[in-house]
Amino acid sequence: MAKVKIQGHASGTGVLTVTAPNTSTDRTITLPDSTGTLIADNGSGKVGIGVTSPAVTLELAGGGGAIRVPTGGELQFGGDANKIYGHASNNYLRFDTNSTERMRVTDNGLTFNGDTAAANALDDYEEGTHNSVWTASSSGTITPYRSHMAYTKIGRVVHMTGEVEISSVSSPTGSTRFTLPFVVATASTQRNMNFGGAGFAAYHINFTENNPPVILAHESESFAKLVYQRNDSSFVDYNPAAGDTFFFSFSYMTTS
Repeated sequence: MAKVKIQGHASGTGVLTVTAPNTSTDRTITLPDSTGTLIADNGSGKVGIGVTSPAVTLELAGGGGAIRVPTGGELQFGGDANKIYGHASNNYLRFDTNSTERMRVTDNGLTFNGDTAAANALDDYEEGTHNSVWTASSSGTITPYRSHMAYTKIGRVVHMTGEVEISSVSSPTGSTRFTLPFVVATASTQRNMNFGGAGFAAYHINFTENNPPVILAHESESFAKLVYQRNDSSFVDYNPAAGDTFFFSFSYMTTS
């Protein structure tokens, strides 16, 4: 049997008191071999586990220290109205304020205000720039002098803004296309909206028709095309000329 030793400090006058509980249930304090350290500073009310000089109320040793709360357990802040609750088998974390669920982190993403439906979970947020490639669908070339595109992706919705100035063209035929940072969702996924459901808006500087070109994102593809409505109300492909410049802002839905 291992030895049990309680040793007083040679110069200290403090008293160590260990009191058995007023029940018939055993209580156990166990420290592992070699490196186990449990420090309770009675003067400051701080406790260190694996830390000899705790700096806060409870401090764990670094490099793998953890606190595990079982399913049904809560981390409460100033009372049970504000808490973090975790569920191990259903794999989620729930955040409550004023006794009301405000946010839940699930395998599907973030849900809000008690809504736990997977389809309503926010699963992505991203900001970035896109170096778009411009082509003519049939033949010829289109060369931008500058093409600045930026996007913000929230869930499946991609919002894009940009500025394009055409440097030169060489007999482009067919539709003018430019690449997108994400593949466009199918029309059926987006309630049967044409061309993958892209919203569109464009302002063109050097354009002779009454109506500026519009941007249509093609479903299941990673590009958009430019068309415009002629003065006789017909829609035709837009092919730029050298020096054409326009700014645009549009949104579309992607696949995931």
